[in-house]
Amino acid sequence: MAEPHVMTGVVVGAAISPVALLIGAQVDALVVGLMAAVFATIWLETVDSKPKAAAAVALSAMLAGYGSPVAASYVASAVPSVADVGDGLRLLCAAVIGASVTWVLPLVMRYAKTKSGEGV
Repeated sequence: MAEPHVMTGVVVGAAISPVALLIGAQVDALVVGLMAAVFATIWLETVDSKPKAAAAVALSAMLAGYGSPVAASYVASAVPSVADVGDGLRLLCAAVIGASVTWVLPLVMRYAKTKSGEGV
């Protein structure tokens, strides 16, 4: 279970997401990505502060809102048998993006830090 201060950060991150609606994100994909990010952030042990939780949820929702149409179109072209699924594929991509960004980003940042010579 998440610490109470992490839950506050999750709420702040969720409150930031409606701004993305004003700049063209897909509403349904943003909401699905937001829900996936909230659930993933609650379970992560690496998210241990309000700013980290807010940033993780906001970034995941934004990437899901903007990235899911691109990801769905790529998957549909790579796997022709799922091309007829329609919006279901886009929303599935939004959920995968929303849930995975919260744990992939810390791994990428840790890897970049070790490659730059700063250590862990």
